[in-house]
Amino acid sequence: MVMGNKARAGGQGLETTIRHALAQALCAMLLLMAGGTAGHAQDGHDHGAAPRAIIVSPRAEARIGNQEAVIAYDRNRLVLFLQRYSDGQPTTGAQLEMTIDFVPVSFEEVAPGTYVANDVMLAGGRNDLELTYKIGEREGTEIIPLTLVQRSVETSVTRKMTAPSTTTHGLLLAGLAIGIYIAVSALLAFRSRSRAA
Repeated sequence: MVMGNKARAGGQGLETTIRHALAQALCAMLLLMAGGTAGHAQDGHDHGAAPRAIIVSPRAEARIGNQEAVIAYDRNRLVLFLQRYSDGQPTTGAQLEMTIDFVPVSFEEVAPGTYVANDVMLAGGRNDLELTYKIGEREGTEIIPLTLVQRSVETSVTRKMTAPSTTTHGLLLAGLAIGIYIAVSALLAFRSRSRAA
């Protein structure tokens, strides 16, 4: 009888030790996952808006006789600034048309020496813009190369696809660890009940 009580006490002590070890392992695993999740969050997750950068619109310059033309592309608009080269006086009343990929685009004067063409789509890379002009008595054409930065949509899509979702993985692992802990505890409780009976 005394031996049976000692065996039971020893078995309960072993169960308690196993439970404590499992609880400590679970706590350690949760701490490691929390630390790993925080580490991964810095690598691939978006933590709000990135610092804003000032980007100057793509632009090009051309000399047309005694005129200087500066063209800029911004938000599907071409803006052409036209002025006399010698003194920087804006040139008004010019008739300007540009051919982009065989499509003619007309400019409208919105301010002295400032001409705008709306709804213009340019591709990334080098664009050769053919400007047809009539400035006073002078007429002609001029090719103006305008280079746009190519934005890689594929790169951002690939980053989104390959970035691991650490929050989901961490929660899944935590749930799995808790499930294992509950199952082992239930198994040990079942064994102790069967031994007691």
